[in-house]
Order: sequence, then structure tokens, then C-alpha cells
Amino acid sequence: MRSDISPLISFILLPLLFLVPDCAARKAASVYDYIIVGSGPGGATVATRLALNNFSVLLIEAGPDYDGGDTRTPGFWAQTQLNLPITINFYPYLYSKENGTTILYPRGMILGGSAQLNALVAMTVNPSEWDNIAAITGDSNWSSQNMIGKYQPFVENCQYCLNNDTDKNKNGWADISAPAYRKPSSQLNITNPAINTLFEAINERLNYNPNVNENKSYDSWFYLPQSINQDEGIRSSTYKRIKSVQSLRPSNFHIWTNTFVTKLIIDPTTKNTCGVQYVKGSNLYKASPLASPSLNIKNVKKSVIYAKREIIVSGGQWLSPQLLQLSGIGDRTLLEKLGIPVIQDLPGVGKNQQEHSEISYIVKLKTNENIYESNNSNCIFNKTSNDPCLIDYLNNPTASIYSSNLNIFSIFRSAEPIVPNFPDSIFLFVPQRFTGIRTNWLQTMAQYPFGTYLTVDIELGRNKNNLGNVYIQSTNPFDTPLIEMKHFQDENGPVEVNQFIQHIRFLRDLFTNSQFSKYVDYEDLPGSQFQTDEQLSAFIYEYVWGHHACCTNKMGNTETDPLAVVNSKAQVKGINNLRICDISIFPVIPGYYPMVPIFMAAEKIADDIIIAAKG
Repeated sequence: MRSDISPLISFILLPLLFLVPDCAARKAASVYDYIIVGSGPGGATVATRLALNNFSVLLIEAGPDYDGGDTRTPGFWAQTQLNLPITINFYPYLYSKENGTTILYPRGMILGGSAQLNALVAMTVNPSEWDNIAAITGDSNWSSQNMIGKYQPFVENCQYCLNNDTDKNKNGWADISAPAYRKPSSQLNITNPAINTLFEAINERLNYNPNVNENKSYDSWFYLPQSINQDEGIRSSTYKRIKSVQSLRPSNFHIWTNTFVTKLIIDPTTKNTCGVQYVKGSNLYKASPLASPSLNIKNVKKSVIYAKREIIVSGGQWLSPQLLQLSGIGDRTLLEKLGIPVIQDLPGVGKNQQEHSEISYIVKLKTNENIYESNNSNCIFNKTSNDPCLIDYLNNPTASIYSSNLNIFSIFRSAEPIVPNFPDSIFLFVPQRFTGIRTNWLQTMAQYPFGTYLTVDIELGRNKNNLGNVYIQSTNPFDTPLIEMKHFQDENGPVEVNQFIQHIRFLRDLFTNSQFSKYVDYEDLPGSQFQTDEQLSAFIYEYVWGHHACCTNKMGNTETDPLAVVNSKAQVKGINNLRICDISIFPVIPGYYPMVPIFMAAEKIADDIIIAAKG
């Protein structure tokens, strides 16, 4: 375009410029190098890394900019789910649509993503899991040897460093530690006789693991790594990281909240991605309890923003495949059925969904017995202003139970068939009656005084079932998709059910044949009426749940794997300038808890992006 063109002609041509099918002119006109859609662990990590490397970054989040006492206080992680403006609730089918059984599945729609609402568990994966991704993708940069190096830069607190590294973790941003009031087993100073006896019973059966992020190879008990700032007793969060980088790079790190991305802008001829379509407003997505059930994309104002280099989608396990499908990327049969023009036929979008199956084992303690320290036995989680545990937390946050996610301790345990150096399950011991995240679960749990029940949450950490799926049901981006978890539906289902049964029998022995049995009144769940394998199987099918859904845009060798959606650098197959960076790209469900693996994967992907950009 000539430099002497008149302003009038420029005004006339500018709208036409943005209607041409080629993205080149639009990209050239953009002020942002990268647009990241979603601010959870994946999006926050990539966005901040790019901004710190002096790229112009726009981070778009559908939820609000919120930082309150509930999101900061570790012990209130569950209560955040009652904060309606920052929570969205899905109701996926536990097995299938035909079966009809659904489960509550809350997620965070807030600056910082679900990492602002989760249970703060900050565990690395077994090294063999990284090596498996390297083998699947053919990319040695995913090897455990290389990925350990992605952990060190972002971790500040050295309590759970890797390779005994105590010097390099001084400039990170994520604190990963046990609560300050937890001490190694050799230094335990617990006055409550019930919890002290429980520790003795566990010590008789399992060895203490001093650094579970360093070694996950054997059955053991340990203090759970949590994303907690020990000095302040608060959540160490993606939100704080985002805000910190924004203050350091105000000219090139831009954040839009309450902005819902409805579609990717992709040239259908060149398959270049150059921007996103979005709608401004709060509580637009119908998974929000505050959303209008009648809201339709046809009735709202839509806008478009472009990026010079790339779009990175970080919407999570369900919103990311939904956005791809709405944009013409996905299974051709599904898209044509809904009348969506097919830009790239990728049948793997929305498939390969996996989940950690979980079951609660619960015992009721005898009258006047409490599993927690006496000064914490009256915790009421801020239901009234005189909550004694909240007062304790405000006066001395680092020594309060509210400075943790309430986990007493955890164990690794293997059940048959045993895989060497990789325990199949993790148990979390919590001083509440917790039957899983279900409809009204918080209200139900609040009916039982804190510390009068002991729950052991049993999680299978190596599920092989990948039959779950997520598919859009309409072209309205505010509608939630069809989600089927399909627990136990593959050939390995009976094996996993049997592993649960073995773990339940182990816990029954622990609470019956140890000194701790004198504190137990009865087994509340499953209950003494469930004795045979058949009875326990029925219990498991009724009470199973999970909250780590993943893998719906699987990474793989895009030349040989027909279901691979992204390559080893998270680039979407067949589409230019588009990557995905969130939990959906894992080919196999990672570890026991996914937050830290997402951070580490995002660090690797950020490296890939920066290297490519700098040539």
C-alpha cells in the first residue's frame, strides 16, 4: 500500500482488508505476537515465558480477575467451588450417555484457571512417563533426563527439589512444599493420641519417603507436596505468577478477562491461523451456574483479534477440543453433521479421554475421639466469623491446618498386577467424611464435625482406559459438549476394579489389626455389608469418581498415528500457527496429579516456541 494513500481510501479499504481469505495482511496489522486462549497452568506458563522473552503477548481468560481469601487460603480449596462467578460445573456421564449416570465436575473459570481452585497437590510424574512420551512422539526432548530440567527453573521452595538440588531453585515462582507444621517422621511431635497411633500403624507397614517428588519407585508413606508458600501459609498460584510478570513487562504482556473465545480464525485455503473470534462478558458459558440457558452466539456482539505469529489454545481437557471442533478441526463426520465447514479432518479431537478413578474408604471414630490435633477439632470453614481455625490461621498462618489442603499424609501402594518401580495407586488420608466430588458434596460433608471421620481417598494412578470422549452438540459455543468418561469400560476394567478391592482389604486390615482400631467405631464406607468381591465391585461401580480428565487432543507422531492431534511441539496437525498447551495434549494420563506435569510440559513447549521464533 502506497504511503501517500488518502485517509478516506484507507478508511474504505481497511474493512475490505479484513475480509480477504488470506491471513497475511491481518497478521501484519496485529500488535500482538502471540495470543494465548486460557490462563490455567499451561496457558499461564507459556504466556509468562513468552512475555519475559520480550514478545508481545495477549492472554485471554473467560473468567474474572479474582484473588480472594478463598483462593488464597489452602484449607478453603473446596469452598472456592461455592464461589459461583469463578466456577463452572460440568456433568459428564460417568460411563456413557446410554447409562445416564452423571457426576459433578467443577472447574475454574478465573484468571489462573483451575489451579486457583484445585486441591494444591504438586507432584511430579514417574520418570518412565516422560520417557514413554519421548517414545510415542519420537522426540528425545520429552525424555525424563531432559524434562527434569523443566522442573527446576519454576520451583522456588527446595523442600521437594530433584536430584538433591538445593542451590538452583532460588529464583522460581512456584512454591512446592509440605505444610510448615508437618515434620519428618523422626521429628514428629503430635499430642493427639489418635493421629499419633495412626502414624505408628502406618510406620509398621510402610517406609517413610522423605522426598516423594524425587522418588516414586516404591510403596511408602509421605507428606504430600502442595503448592503452598510456607512463609505466608497461602496458595502459591498461577494468578500470582501472571500478575508478577505483568508488572515486570507491562508494555508487552496484556490480559483480557471476562472474554470468551468462540472460534479460531483460520484461512481455509492456506490453513494459516491468524486470530480468534471472541465475545466480551461474564458467565457466558453454560457450565457456569450464573449463565443464561438461552444465550446464543447469534444474539451477541462478536469481535476479532489477530496475532502476528501464533495462537496457543490452553482451554483444558474439554474447552480446547470444543474450540477446535467449532473452528472446523475435528472428526469430519461430526462436523458435517452440524454443518461446520471442515478445515482439517482430525478424528482424534475429543477422543482418547482418560481419567484417574477414585474411591473413598471411610471409618467413623468413636464418640469423643478426633483424628486431628485438639485445637483444630472445631473447624467450621468460615461458616461464621468466629471459626476457631480461621482465627488460628489469621494469627499464625504457617502453623494452622488451614495452611494446607487438610491432607494428613499419603501413601503409595501397589496391587496386583505389580509393575516394578511404579506403584499403581496413591492414598490420601483426610480428617473428614468425603465421598467424592458429587452434587452437594460440600453441603453433605459439612454435616459431619471435622475430625470425627477418617477418609482414605484411593486413586488409581495408572489407568489404561482411553475410551472417553468429548464432542460438541451444537454450533453454539456457549453450549457444553457431550462428555463420556467410560470408567472401567475397556478390557482392563476388571483389573482396575480388582485393584480397588485389594486396596480396600488392605485398609480394612490396617484399621482392624493395628493399635488404631481402638479409635474406630465402624466402617462407614463401603460398610461391613460389602464383603465378597461381587459386593465390593458393585460398591465401586456406584461410588467411583475422578477429577483429572485429560488427553482429548493427544500428542503423537502425526505421520503414523491417525488419532494424533498435535506433534511433539504441540503444533496442530495440518494447521499452521496453532498450538495447544494444556492437559489435553498428553497421550497418556500423567502421574497421580496433573498440575506439575502440565507446568513442566508447558515449559518444554515454551522453549520450542521461543527457539522457533528466534530462529
